[in-house]
This record gives sequence, C-alpha cells and structure tokens, in this order.
Amino acid sequence: MIIKAYPCEGIKNNNKLIEDIKIYQKNSPCCHNFPTCFHPRFQTDSLLHCSFPELELSYFDNLKKYLKDIQYSTNRADYKIVSFKMWAFISKANEKFKQLQHHHALSKKNPLDISSLRYLTDTEIGTVFDFEYIQIHSKPKLNTWFFWPSELWHSPEAAKVNKKERITLATSIVLSLKSLKK
Repeated sequence: MIIKAYPCEGIKNNNKLIEDIKIYQKNSPCCHNFPTCFHPRFQTDSLLHCSFPELELSYFDNLKKYLKDIQYSTNRADYKIVSFKMWAFISKANEKFKQLQHHHALSKKNPLDISSLRYLTDTEIGTVFDFEYIQIHSKPKLNTWFFWPSELWHSPEAAKVNKKERITLATSIVLSLKSLKK
C-alpha cells in the first residue's frame, strides 16, 4: 500500500481560500440532514471542486505524480473518471477529535480507486492509517496532498483537542483505464 505526499507549489497564504470555503460550507453543507447528521458535521458537499477550479487543478497536477509513482501512466487521456468527489472538513478550535475510522473505496482492490487529503491550516492533528498489525500516523504538512488507495481505513488522530481550527480537503476518485485500440 503506497501512501505518498506531494507539496503544492507556489502557495503561500490560504486565508482567502479558507474564508471562501467556510462560506461555501454554510451554503452547501454535507447533506440535507445538516446540522443533525451523524457523520462529522462541518463538511461541504462533495462538489467543492466545481466552485474552486484552482483546487481541482492542484489535485490533478499532484494525482499525475502519484499515478507515476505507483507505476501507472500519467497521461490523463488514458483514463476515464468513473467518480470524483472533493469536499472540505472543518474542525472548530477546542473541539475534541473522535476516531471516526472510515475508507472511501467504491470498488475492492482497484489500484485506481484513490483517496487524498490536503491540509489547508497548520495543525498537529494528522491522519492515522490502520492496518491489521500496524498503524501509520501521518505528519500533517500545510498545503501538501497525501494520496493513498481508497481501501485503506483511516481517521483523524484521536483524543487530541484542536487548539485552533483545522481545515482539510478530502477527495475520492475512481479511474478506469481506457481500452487501448489495436
């Protein structure tokens, strides 16, 4: 299982982006049960990339690097996007984190079923990846995309109180290889 990190280039300040995402979350919350939903509450809907094309561009630039690292073609024309979602998760200051273990896999063992995360705020609260006999704790890094196979169970680190707001982007994509013409 490959978990890789890719720093975003040329980004110095997220303040305007963060404020715009907060407004987006108020207008486009996670689901129609908001704010009484059972999943983490302060999320956007999964169409964030449609309103923030710069995030979609950054995502696909770094996805190409990940695909190359896992030894798949980096030519976007070789793939069909079966499903793509991007959302933001907002944790308020002084909020205690619960271990909400989950995965994003839509298909079993598909190496092109890929999840990712990007930290938009500086935080000490990373992500825990849970395997049968081992846990891997990621070290959060501002403006860095982390990619992994969607079948991996993961959650924010538990039992820490967030001293300041923590905002992350999350994605889930399923790709299929286009058949090669003979």
